[in-house]
Amino acid sequence: MTSRGRDASKALTEVRTVLSRAETARARLDQPTEYQLCDEPRDKDDIDFAKPKVDDPDAQAMRDALDQAIGLLDRWRKTGKTISATPLP
Repeated sequence: MTSRGRDASKALTEVRTVLSRAETARARLDQPTEYQLCDEPRDKDDIDFAKPKVDDPDAQAMRDALDQAIGLLDRWRKTGKTISATPLP
């Protein structure tokens, strides 16, 4: 199959957007996102950064699903300057 990395179309733009968002979501799943409140918080935003973060129970399943989506969409990744699908007059 020939590479579509430099092609341009509305469909390719949509797929590349989904690919980019899936990659961003996947990267963020490995970052600490939620911490526990202190045992005696002074206000509702008092966070104890020494306590471990609260992991979502489905985090690994989400990682697996995003990895699969990224793998499926990777063949349409933009690889360089796009070539217009239809030349302008």
